[in-house]
Amino acid sequence: MSEGRSQDAGGNTRNREAVFQEIVTTAVATALEPVTSSLGNLQEQLGPVTAHLQENTVDMHGRMVEDHLKPLQATLTKIQPEILKEMDHRLAQLDSSLGTLQNQVGAENQHLKEFGQSVQATYEVATVTCKQVGYITDDQNITNKHVTDLVVNSRQMYNSGCGSGFTRPFKAIPFIRTDGSIQPPSDLGLPPLLNRGVIDNLTDHQLDQYLDGYGIEHNGLSRERSLFKLREYIGCTPAERSDSHATALFFMLAMACLLYLYFPQLFA
Repeated sequence: MSEGRSQDAGGNTRNREAVFQEIVTTAVATALEPVTSSLGNLQEQLGPVTAHLQENTVDMHGRMVEDHLKPLQATLTKIQPEILKEMDHRLAQLDSSLGTLQNQVGAENQHLKEFGQSVQATYEVATVTCKQVGYITDDQNITNKHVTDLVVNSRQMYNSGCGSGFTRPFKAIPFIRTDGSIQPPSDLGLPPLLNRGVIDNLTDHQLDQYLDGYGIEHNGLSRERSLFKLREYIGCTPAERSDSHATALFFMLAMACLLYLYFPQLFA
């Protein structure tokens, strides 16, 4: 009996919950009905607006863009041949300028090549000229040596015909420098060796200067031996031997004439 009461109580509780749920559902549905109705009406009202906006916005902007593009397309279509023509013209000018530049570069390269050849030829000529100048210098040095030797020999021969130089004074024999040039002894303040008396009266210092100037070795020699070597070099001979040199004197005079004709500066 208790169990029956318990079953009745549980059933009553479920019935009350179902009734309560139904009441709440009905109340919510009743409360939302005006809102749902209003939303439906609003949706119906917004439908044409949305369609209008879509139509006016998309189509209008599409047409506007198309309207703006049409003139541009037309203009582009119109000027496209001119642009292509101008581009072809510019390209032709560039090709022409490039060809001209290439020709100029080729000409400059040719000029540089010719210049290089000219420089090489000039260098070769300069080399040959330097060699020839060297040969001429050597020949000139040899000629100068021959001339100086001739001057010395001719004056030695002349002096050898003058005996002791008292009757006919000696010719001064110049010093020969290391470079081949001549130097008169008077440049060093030495007295001219006109005769044997002047030679014998030289001081020891003057005697050494003459011997050194003529390249005569005299180290360790006595004064008399040194004077003998200097007299021998000058061409000083005893008076009794002067006649034996008549032929030499004639030859010397002939050589002096030739020297005067070809080298007058030696007698200045």
